[in-house]
Amino acid sequence: MKIAITGATGFVGSHLVKYILENTDHSIVALSRSEIDSNHPRVKFVTCELYSFFETENALADCDIGIYLVHSMSPSSRLSQGNFQNFDFLLADNFAKAAIKNRLRHIIYVSGIVPKNEELSQHLLSRLEVENILSKHSVPTTTLRCGIVIGPDGSSFGMIKKLVGRLPLIIFPSWTKTKIQIISINDLVKVIMRVIEKKEEHSKIRSFDLAAPEVLTYASLIKKVAHCMKKKSVFISFPWVPLTVSRLWVSLITGYSKSLVYPLVQSLVHTMTSTKTRRLPPEFNMVYENTDKAILWSLNTENVAKLPFKKIKKYKPKTSHLVQSVQRLHCPEGWSMKNIANEYMNWLPQFLKPFLVLTHSEDNLIFQLRFYKKPLLILTFSEERTFSTRELFYITGGVLAKDNLRARLEFRKVVGQPYFIAAIHSFHPRLPWYIYISTQAIAHKIVMWCFGRHLKRV
Repeated sequence: MKIAITGATGFVGSHLVKYILENTDHSIVALSRSEIDSNHPRVKFVTCELYSFFETENALADCDIGIYLVHSMSPSSRLSQGNFQNFDFLLADNFAKAAIKNRLRHIIYVSGIVPKNEELSQHLLSRLEVENILSKHSVPTTTLRCGIVIGPDGSSFGMIKKLVGRLPLIIFPSWTKTKIQIISINDLVKVIMRVIEKKEEHSKIRSFDLAAPEVLTYASLIKKVAHCMKKKSVFISFPWVPLTVSRLWVSLITGYSKSLVYPLVQSLVHTMTSTKTRRLPPEFNMVYENTDKAILWSLNTENVAKLPFKKIKKYKPKTSHLVQSVQRLHCPEGWSMKNIANEYMNWLPQFLKPFLVLTHSEDNLIFQLRFYKKPLLILTFSEERTFSTRELFYITGGVLAKDNLRARLEFRKVVGQPYFIAAIHSFHPRLPWYIYISTQAIAHKIVMWCFGRHLKRV
């Protein structure tokens, strides 16, 4: 069996790859943004940017199972316009469509527990939306909703460990009373493998909550970690600390990026305990590790997943001048993406009249200033990469863009929802960077906002 794993060098992905290589004879196609060198006969690394449907489609060729371990809270470009929910949507939609085209038998998505009857944070809403996107397509999908995943190289456990290790005095805000359950990384990997091996279940679309039986609070979990680390920390309850302050000091003390910490901390007010009706059925025969055992195992750095490959070139978006912009806009009822693209091309020259002129030349759209002969931007329609819910244009020239075969503008329908995604990918501006971000980048954001308002009036 050939298993495709997104985020194969990440926390869950690396432990899953290690388990598959040591305990099965399955082959792995590992998708990563970084360039990886591997001589292992059963691992094929594919450098893949999931924002590209073309690259994702090629990466999943001949695969049987797709493991989706992706979130977009880390930036993919030097400038990322838009929020992580929109980025998450686009990545999941690309993966689902590529899975359909390659006739995958099953998708397994690792998510977080979603509490009932609570107003969800943006982080959990995005996780739930990704689950819906993957499961509403024709490829059977199993979603594994996890409590806090405990492992030696996990970000959530890493934050707790650093807080305990660096603070002799720990203040407990009100959110530390929230009820939670954990799951060890070893148990999560075992469940993923049991889902893979249950071939007769690949025709079903299911969702399960994964969690060890013990119900904790964040405060009791932090105390357990301190006890296992043999740290004599002082704990003081101070419920009046606002969440905004909590997320700031967690980021400062642990050293984790704000883009990762802030969405996670916003979710700390939610109860993360399993629902009885969503627990694994008896045939999985799953016995979870207790919390103390999972913590002690995770504190041993020798248990970090060591894999038989190395990164040749680490993905570093800040060293590039690439721009990513993803906006979610209202879609008039009954409109296709062809209607949206045509409306945009007709509306934009009118909106920027009398400065902008749009001319057509075969499959090219040429944007010019009225009194300047050289094109500002040249867009080339891609019929080959366009389908019923997507219109795609490559940015092929103009004085505002550097040569870049991957730069593109797309309009993507969100099936079953009254909105669509307008996105620019891998755009490399010709203007000096700090001039670009204070002029052209701001202008683009304003234009898309005004286009969204225009469509609401339509």
